[in-house]
Amino acid sequence: MADAEKEPLPRLFWWFFAAGAVSWLGDGVIVVGFPLLAAGLTGSPLGIAAVVVTQRLAPMLLSLPAGALADRWNARVTVIATNAAQAVLFAVAALLVAGNHVGLAGLIVIAFLADALGTLFTCSNSALLADVVEPKHFGAANTWLRGTNAIIAFVIGPGVGGLLYSTGRQLPLLIDACSFVAAAVVLTTLRLPNARPRPERTDRHFVAEVKEGVRISFGSAQMRLMAGMVGTMTLAQAGSVAAIVVLGTHTVGLGKAGFGWTLAAGNIAAVAVMLSIGRLAKLRTSSAVLVSLAFGIVGEVLLGTAHSGPQISLGLALDGAAALIVGITLTTARMRLVPREQLGRMTGGYQTVMYAAGTVGTIIGGALAESSGRLPYLVCAAIYAGLLATSFRRVRGLDVEAAAPASTSTPTSTSTPVTVPTQNPAADKVGDGVPGVPAGEVVD
Repeated sequence: MADAEKEPLPRLFWWFFAAGAVSWLGDGVIVVGFPLLAAGLTGSPLGIAAVVVTQRLAPMLLSLPAGALADRWNARVTVIATNAAQAVLFAVAALLVAGNHVGLAGLIVIAFLADALGTLFTCSNSALLADVVEPKHFGAANTWLRGTNAIIAFVIGPGVGGLLYSTGRQLPLLIDACSFVAAAVVLTTLRLPNARPRPERTDRHFVAEVKEGVRISFGSAQMRLMAGMVGTMTLAQAGSVAAIVVLGTHTVGLGKAGFGWTLAAGNIAAVAVMLSIGRLAKLRTSSAVLVSLAFGIVGEVLLGTAHSGPQISLGLALDGAAALIVGITLTTARMRLVPREQLGRMTGGYQTVMYAAGTVGTIIGGALAESSGRLPYLVCAAIYAGLLATSFRRVRGLDVEAAAPASTSTPTSTSTPVTVPTQNPAADKVGDGVPGVPAGEVVD
């Protein structure tokens, strides 16, 4: 695997990457665009929160159906169509905002539709990546995609979005629409000579395929292990992120300017850490996961004991790096475990876990912060430590599974339960005891 990772990525991937980068910039712009628009329409924190929750609600509810659709349809056509639909949606929204014809309810509807389309795009894009690069390049490709997405969508994009909103409140929406048009144009030029044809199926029942998405995502011990780790880490980190304003401004006592510079420094430090992610991603799956958990523990302890802006910045950088490393590593492992024909549904299953865990974690983090601004971070560090202790040996089972690409075979009927191929029967026990995952449970 190490030798394969040294081979250069194909030129086709860089076109795929360019389309993603343009789209991520638009996504980053709208990260602050929707909350700022909501704040301009209502002074109620509840109204602003409703818009943010709506954005999370769409992927939480629709990821499994979207994954089933992604596996039914042509991946390239679907990602182009979703980009085009989002471009139209945001262009119309920009016109409505410019003419003062949209209220809070309308903004909530727009946010939901945008993220519903984004959910379908994410599931289809995951399947499309398997047509763009060979399995031996999954690690390098995911490293570039995840790392660049984090920088553009969560560092550069929000800053640009704030500047655009100060110039004209419809501009973030308009720029986002343009980014989707550009991404669709680039994706239209893609030609996939190695795309795997999807087998003919005459009895395709949509509801049955959605249920298969659950079996694909959680039916084997390896997949349950990864789902448990992703869900637990997402829940814990969402709780800590939800309380960052309380920690910086109330607990540590930073002013608005100082807090802003602290967040900026944390992002810059995170970017510096991301530059070394490529090497970390070449580690074995188990080693990379353990490194990420160690980073997370240190980062959360630094945040929970912070008495200065620089300490907060360093803690944020390490915690962000932990999330990025485990995201890249486990996404690559899942892509190697699951056949190409099931990647959309697998992505949908894990998107559901992540957004559900993130929503619950945000609520818990806010509740903990009511008692102490430091408590969410210390609890998060304890959760990471518990996850490290309980999964230390179990994650070794993922090394064997990630070493060999999955078979491309798929059932010929949706009435037949779908299982993820297992080359190492002994590894079926690795999921027992994972936090948040009942031992031996299989969801039907």
